[in-house]
Amino acid sequence: MWERVYSFICPQKNQRGSIDFNAGYGWILLAGVAWGSIGVFGRWLLDTGLTPWQVAWVRSAVALPGLLLLLLCQEGGFPRLKRRDLRLFAAFGLVNGALYNIFYFTAVELVGVTVAVILLYTAPALATLLARFIFKEQLSWGKAVAVVLSLGGCFLVARGYDVTVLRLNLMGITAGIMSGICYACFGLFAKKARERFSAVTTVFYCTLIGLLLLTIIRPPLGLAPLVRTGSFWGSALGLGLWGTLVPWVSYSIGVAQVEASRAAVVASVEPVVGVALAVTLLGERIQPGQIVGMILVLTAVMCAQSESLVSKEVSGTNE
Repeated sequence: MWERVYSFICPQKNQRGSIDFNAGYGWILLAGVAWGSIGVFGRWLLDTGLTPWQVAWVRSAVALPGLLLLLLCQEGGFPRLKRRDLRLFAAFGLVNGALYNIFYFTAVELVGVTVAVILLYTAPALATLLARFIFKEQLSWGKAVAVVLSLGGCFLVARGYDVTVLRLNLMGITAGIMSGICYACFGLFAKKARERFSAVTTVFYCTLIGLLLLTIIRPPLGLAPLVRTGSFWGSALGLGLWGTLVPWVSYSIGVAQVEASRAAVVASVEPVVGVALAVTLLGERIQPGQIVGMILVLTAVMCAQSESLVSKEVSGTNE
C-alpha cells in the first residue's frame, strides 16, 4: 500500500527514460483550479456563521491529517528539527499558517471573493519588492513593470478612484493587501526551509504550527453547534481537501516533471478560476474598472513569472 502511495506522490521516469511533461502540466493546472476554489468554499463557511478565524482553523484542521499521511509516506517519519528550525517554522506558521488565512478570509467576508483573490495575487509584485530589500536582489526593468502594473491593478480592483467605496471597504481592502504580503512571504520562508527539508515537510510544519497558534489564541469553541450540519461539512471538506490538500499533492507531482518557473506560470490560472467561480456561484458583480484592474494584475503576474522563466533558461538551470 505504502509503495503505491509513494509512487503516486513521486512519479518515476517512463520506459524511455523521460517524464511525460504534458501530464506534469495537467497536474499543475489541476492545482491552480483547486486553489482557485478556496474563496468560494470560505464564503460558504462564512455564510454558515463562522468567523474568518474559524474558517482559517477549519482549513488547517481538515488538511492536516492528509499532510501527515503524505509526510509519513514520503519521509518515513518526522524529520528531526534543530532549534533554528523551530524558530523558522514558528515564524512560517505564524505568517503563512495563521495570519495569511485570517487576512484572506477577512477580505472575503468584507469585500467579496473577486476583490480578495485579485488583491491576494499582488503577491508576486510584493515578493519582488521584499526580495529587493531583504535579499538585495536586482530589480530589473521587467520586474519593475510588473510591480507598477500590479499596484495599478490593485488600485482599480479596490475602486480606489471612488473615495466613498474606498472608505466603506478600507478594512477589507487592507486585509486583502495584507494577505498578499503574507502570501509573498511564503516563498521567502519556503526558500530557507527547503535548504534542509522537503516540500511536504515544509508545508506540514507550516500548517501544524499555524493550527496550534490559531487554537491557542482563539479556541474554535463556537464550531460545536455547526459540526452537525451537512452544509458545514460539505464546505469544510471542500476547503480542506479540494482547496488545500489536492492542490499541494497535484502541484508536487507536476513540479517534479516541469521546471518550477514554468509551473508557476501555469498555476497562475488560480485567480481566473477564483473570479469565475465567484461570479457564477456567488453572483458577485464586477465593475468595468475592476475588470481592467484584474487584467493589469494578471499581466503583472505573467510578466514576473515569464521573466523568471527566461532568466533560468539563459543561465541553463532548471529547478
